[in-house]
Amino acid sequence: MKTESRQDDIAILLANRTYLYRLLQNLFGNEPALETIQILNNDHTQTSLTLLSLEDSLDLVRDFTEQLEKNKDAALDEVRTEYTRLFLGPTKLPAPPWESVYVSKERLLFQESTLEVRRCYLKYNYLPARYRFEADDHLALELDFMYNLSNLAEAAFQGEDLSEFREILKDQKIFLAEHLLVWVPQFAFDLESATTHSFYRGIVSLLKKYLKTDIEVIDEMLASL
Repeated sequence: MKTESRQDDIAILLANRTYLYRLLQNLFGNEPALETIQILNNDHTQTSLTLLSLEDSLDLVRDFTEQLEKNKDAALDEVRTEYTRLFLGPTKLPAPPWESVYVSKERLLFQESTLEVRRCYLKYNYLPARYRFEADDHLALELDFMYNLSNLAEAAFQGEDLSEFREILKDQKIFLAEHLLVWVPQFAFDLESATTHSFYRGIVSLLKKYLKTDIEVIDEMLASL
């Protein structure tokens, strides 16, 4: 009975991780859309965050939601303009969303860290759709990689392939420890310093809290097997 309960708990955590990584990838990889903002505020997302004791992490986003309810078109135009300023340019980006900028002295793209990220991708035959046009270590691509591995971890667990399951979780832990958690805290600090917009301050706060929590979740799952 205890074994079944433990398996159910792990299954819930795995589904939760896949859901949240997909949501974060969408938030940082695409222009804000009304549907995504609504997902942030739905019961599924709230339940997912409550499971990890992160239910208060979207308070700032709720401030933006109130603006959205008052004047949808104006609020969407404002947040999309901010997305362009923060992540597309044309002026210098205040918080460049690439790992190599934060881990290389030159603060340039396509450095050794980019190749290290690519090697992690290749182990799982992960090839970003825009790999020829976007550096592999863009935040949205690293989050998408974690989302894909989370999917694989779910499938391995459901198929009772515990050896494969453990390997995927260990690789996710390594990727968090050696990549995302190395540079996202500074990226988050720069982004929070560069914008007063409640939406982006809210989602980057969620991002940094979630990544720190997820590595603990991985350790708990590995220890429970």
